[in-house]
Amino acid sequence: MNTVYWLLKWLVRLVFRGIFRISVSGVEQIPYEGAVIVAANHPTWLDPILLGAYLPRKPYFIAKAEVFRYRVFNLLIRYLGGFPVHRGMPDIRAIRHSLRLLQEGKVLAIFIEGSRTFKAGPSPKPGVGMLAVKSGAPIVPVAIQGPCGLFSRIRIRVGRPIRPATDSYADIAQLVMAEIRRLASSA
Repeated sequence: MNTVYWLLKWLVRLVFRGIFRISVSGVEQIPYEGAVIVAANHPTWLDPILLGAYLPRKPYFIAKAEVFRYRVFNLLIRYLGGFPVHRGMPDIRAIRHSLRLLQEGKVLAIFIEGSRTFKAGPSPKPGVGMLAVKSGAPIVPVAIQGPCGLFSRIRIRVGRPIRPATDSYADIAQLVMAEIRRLASSA
């Protein structure tokens, strides 16, 4: 991991420690090496920053293509390892890039509902299942809870890796989403 990423990671932690009450549990569930898919819910706009700052390995994020329209965000997100996905249709370029990252043993981060959701949201997107089946990578569910108001409590709970026992992309996504909800409710 590059030095700038580590410096940003620790700077974000330092700043967040002053403005939020953050608790993180289960990060030891993320393998120290090898491909892994981190599948998280997405309740706040801070979620990518939270995962980048508190996961033990650098995550590479799939981000909606719309955020890349703004030059500053485009440069920053790409520099930090993010890449666009065009929603609403299969994005072959994003799928190939995701599989390449997993083949290289990286951590791929996906917000499983496809967009920010504040409550139990829409059905999870089956892409997480497809990537797990095609790559053989385990899926680590992550529940993020809490508003992002000043001094609010934010919880990040990491679950055990899931190795899908089916080839049904939708069933895998449902299983992972159920585990994220279980993690969120057990806090």
